[in-house]
Amino acid sequence: MNQASARGVPMRDDRWRPQDELLDSVMDKCVDDAYRGAADDGGGSPVLVAGGLVLAVLGLIVGAGTGNPLLAFGIVVGLAAAGLGYVAVSQSPVRVNRLSILDPIGGPGNLPAGYLVHPKAWQAGMREYVAVVTDRQLRVAVRLCREHPGAVSDVIRLVMRAEKHAAQHGADHEITEHDVFRVASRWTAEHARNAPTMTLPAVR
Repeated sequence: MNQASARGVPMRDDRWRPQDELLDSVMDKCVDDAYRGAADDGGGSPVLVAGGLVLAVLGLIVGAGTGNPLLAFGIVVGLAAAGLGYVAVSQSPVRVNRLSILDPIGGPGNLPAGYLVHPKAWQAGMREYVAVVTDRQLRVAVRLCREHPGAVSDVIRLVMRAEKHAAQHGADHEITEHDVFRVASRWTAEHARNAPTMTLPAVR
């Protein structure tokens, strides 16, 4: 099974997630724009307009040829219903490259670290962004995301470096999640002291 599709939104032990109405509204707009753009690229509207013009011309021809406007109207309505039914059945669902939804604001990795546990971010490409991250790395990053003053990409890179550091200095045993977290949390604390940031409030 694909790791990206199998993962749900991670949750911290303290149930915390960031709250920023402005950033949430920006993400909502990015999602709406992405799906609207994908729907427009499908070409459905031009096809319907062209079909409507063809039916209008056909109705005029039939009406003029038979002298019976009601018959012409009935034929046009019947053909229109059949055409709409075909379009509804044959039209493929809108496909969006979820990883590119947040490109206007730098992508999922550019969000504040806390958005690693935010449902809206996972609807807008975070699941795909962390597909290359191992389960252990993701769990450690989730534990650190509230305190980390940087972006999602920063906390993930820090965890990856911490895992490598722990492996290099723990040759006598197989490293554990605790080993990685211990190194990563120390580095996060040092980073936070050098680059202080306001701790985002929890959602009540």
